[in-house]
Amino acid sequence: MLASLVATCKMSGVNPVDYIADTLRAILDGHPKSAIEDLMPWRFNQPSSIAA
Repeated sequence: MLASLVATCKMSGVNPVDYIADTLRAILDGHPKSAIEDLMPWRFNQPSSIAA
């Protein structure tokens, strides 16, 4: 299952480590079950590499 998640992240152009860490953080912070689609790798918004 983890290998599939990592592969999905890579196909979506997402860093798997950042995605998993942010997703687990969102779940622990109480992300609503009704908005689970927002946590999918293809919806992941990576932080910009350019500091503001």
